[in-house]
Amino acid sequence: MPVLRRHQAVSITQPRLVVQNKLPPGRHRFALVVVDEHGRESAPDICEVTVQPRQPGQHREQDTKP
Repeated sequence: MPVLRRHQAVSITQPRLVVQNKLPPGRHRFALVVVDEHGRESAPDICEVTVQPRQPGQHREQDTKP
């Protein structure tokens, strides 16, 4: 599982990317660029994610699964 790093591209051939990152609270921006079989790149598609800080005593959903 790749770890995303600032200003470093991740190249995959599968249609789905699963990463292992623990993002700190705040706003994070990601850019997706698709390259076709002829090497042509799409315009970047920007996605912004806001990670909320956990409240004391709050658990992630995966922490509570049996």
